[in-house]
Amino acid sequence: MPKISVISIAKKEEELDTLFKSLDKQTFKDYEIIVSTKGTIPEAWNDAISRAKGEYLVFTESDAFPLNNDWLEELVKSAKKNTVIKGLEIRPTDLDLCNLVCDASIFREEKFDEGFQVAEDSELFARLRKKGVLIEFRNSFPVIHVQKQSWKKTILRSFKYGRYYLKIIYMHGKKNLDDVNTKNFSGNYIHPVSNRMRIIIENVLFLLGLLFGAIYYLPILLQKRITSIF
Repeated sequence: MPKISVISIAKKEEELDTLFKSLDKQTFKDYEIIVSTKGTIPEAWNDAISRAKGEYLVFTESDAFPLNNDWLEELVKSAKKNTVIKGLEIRPTDLDLCNLVCDASIFREEKFDEGFQVAEDSELFARLRKKGVLIEFRNSFPVIHVQKQSWKKTILRSFKYGRYYLKIIYMHGKKNLDDVNTKNFSGNYIHPVSNRMRIIIENVLFLLGLLFGAIYYLPILLQKRITSIF
């Protein structure tokens, strides 16, 4: 049996090519790679987990890449029983399956809720915490996570995430949720909702600043144009 199972999912297997290449360079070699492209995101995770044979499970995203070649080795050293450990993710998101290690026994009884269209990882970890599984954050074994963005994806996912986020609060309680965007690795905490409001206000003010600057500094542009003519 391998020491660890590295698990990842994607829509198409070719999306995992870069991840495979980065894993080949790792100094730690006692691992297997389990991937899935099956169905929805929670279905794919459940499918991959069901085939994993490792003592510990290491989760990573297809678009996340280790910053050094001893990433797996450091993950294994940090692994503990009945504990989910989240490493440093450059471009942090909500508590997700990017750069995460846990012992396989945690997933023998708990699976992803396949009824969730988004936030399936947030629901799972809230459920695990509710049942006494420890979840720790470490400022170590970093990966860089480069997600593809589009307006359509942002709008659709943001609305769905807000809806399902409230469902998770109703199901498991607000205290069992974590948001890496609002919790740094020193333990300072800002409420997830207030943090999102701060981001919205920040962006609205930025756009208003652009509009004000476009009018207020118009003489600079006009002077430049006049100078170029003469």
